[in-house]
Amino acid sequence: MKTYDVVVIGAGNGGLAAAATCAREGLSTLLLERHNIPGGSASSFVRGRFEFEPSLHELCGVGAPDKKGQVEDMFKRMGGNVKWYTHDSTFRLVVPANEGDEGAFLNEDGKWVTVDARMPVGLKEFAEKLDELVPGSYESCMEAFRLSERLFVAFNALDDPKKLPGSFKDIPDILRMVSHTMKEGLDALGMPKKAQDIFNTYWCYMGSPASQFDFLYYMTVLHSYVEFGTGVPELRSHEMSLALDEVIRKNGGDIWYNSEVTKVIMKDGKPAGVVINGNKEVYGKYFICNSSPNKVWNDLFEVKDIPEKQLKMLNARKTACALTTVYLGMNKTKEELGIKDYSIFIAPDSDSDKQYEAVQDFFSGYCIINCLNEIIPDCTPEGTSQLFLTTMTFGDVMKDVKPEDYKKFKTKVARNMIETCEKALGISITPYIEEIEIALPPTFCRYLNTPEGTPYGYMLEKWDSMIPRTVQYLNDQPFDNFYFCGASQERGDGYGCAYYTGEKAAGIVVKALKKEGK
Repeated sequence: MKTYDVVVIGAGNGGLAAAATCAREGLSTLLLERHNIPGGSASSFVRGRFEFEPSLHELCGVGAPDKKGQVEDMFKRMGGNVKWYTHDSTFRLVVPANEGDEGAFLNEDGKWVTVDARMPVGLKEFAEKLDELVPGSYESCMEAFRLSERLFVAFNALDDPKKLPGSFKDIPDILRMVSHTMKEGLDALGMPKKAQDIFNTYWCYMGSPASQFDFLYYMTVLHSYVEFGTGVPELRSHEMSLALDEVIRKNGGDIWYNSEVTKVIMKDGKPAGVVINGNKEVYGKYFICNSSPNKVWNDLFEVKDIPEKQLKMLNARKTACALTTVYLGMNKTKEELGIKDYSIFIAPDSDSDKQYEAVQDFFSGYCIINCLNEIIPDCTPEGTSQLFLTTMTFGDVMKDVKPEDYKKFKTKVARNMIETCEKALGISITPYIEEIEIALPPTFCRYLNTPEGTPYGYMLEKWDSMIPRTVQYLNDQPFDNFYFCGASQERGDGYGCAYYTGEKAAGIVVKALKKEGK
């Protein structure tokens, strides 16, 4: 039987990037996926007249035709061709209020709010808008961006130990900021509290609030959004998955769908092959796994073969948040509905830590509403539009919901999310819904095969943030021929993050095989 140079387990974003990179480098590559299509979260589905995007809100770092960003550069390196739509906006944050509440005012829609912030693209423009909303915040905002520009250099050197000493010497900022949270960093820069709350709106994309998430990582993410704006693929995220599928095949790689890995075959103390669908064996020299470590150690290995360090890591880390998304096909246009923005964050409080506390429950008043027609006007039939509403929860929030009550419960959750958006924005959604699909954590658990349905992997906390995970990456891998990629790794959730980890793991394998004389 053929022995592959590398076997990639899972055709999610990380696995696709890993297999594409290996195949382009001339390695005999096999990608295995239990579903019948690639992408994991990066796919699409159709209900009636509408094609929906399951999970992608937007990508940062895509760039514009005359200014390529990191994501576009990565796809070019991997050989994937994607048609991108970009939009010169970041986010709108709305914090509803009641008349008479401290700091409440009427916004342009005639709604009482304490915050209504539409933040533009462009570092200077973003800082100017923040200063307009919170006078005295311009300089601290610009200094944060100047700092993140310097940190990008050190950030890009983290994967090369030979460059790290030079980075530390030439960019001492990384030593000052590497162990600090967003709150600590912005406090040190003197940014007013209300400005910090607006500045930290994207915390939910990281899954940790400002008091926990590290300054370095958040700043590089926010910087990418503000510099490059929002990007989405024309044909939903499935276009990205199919582009990498094509790259793998064109470069001689094999892809087997409907092929679930059910066991890892061990030899001489490390992986030597895998069993597919319980009966077919395939062998490889190296393995890259785009699957949850919890699932891998529980289902694919015998207990005696699991390195003790891996069990300690799982016990130390917390499962990150799970998502609930309501997909709506509307029989009205976005203009008729009164939708004026692509991405609107609605929160019960502007403080990210209070938002984090609120989303421990489904009915938190926290909801993100996106309208894809704002970026791709013709993504739905004429006279229609599509919305998707998203909230997050932490932990086993479904434990008290009985199976016979599940349908009623998810309808209640969806109604609450819709009403939250209607009330906050002063719009009417319910009468114009033509199609609706509701995905709760069990939906994502079933599809993604992850603990509690999280697409985020493990929480990025102060002790377990991106920097220590990156520096310790090789030491944290279980075997010298088996590497994890995807959301469970150093950068957590995010499409670009997953592609990065897959490309990185593949680079290690390519280097190792070249050293062996491949």
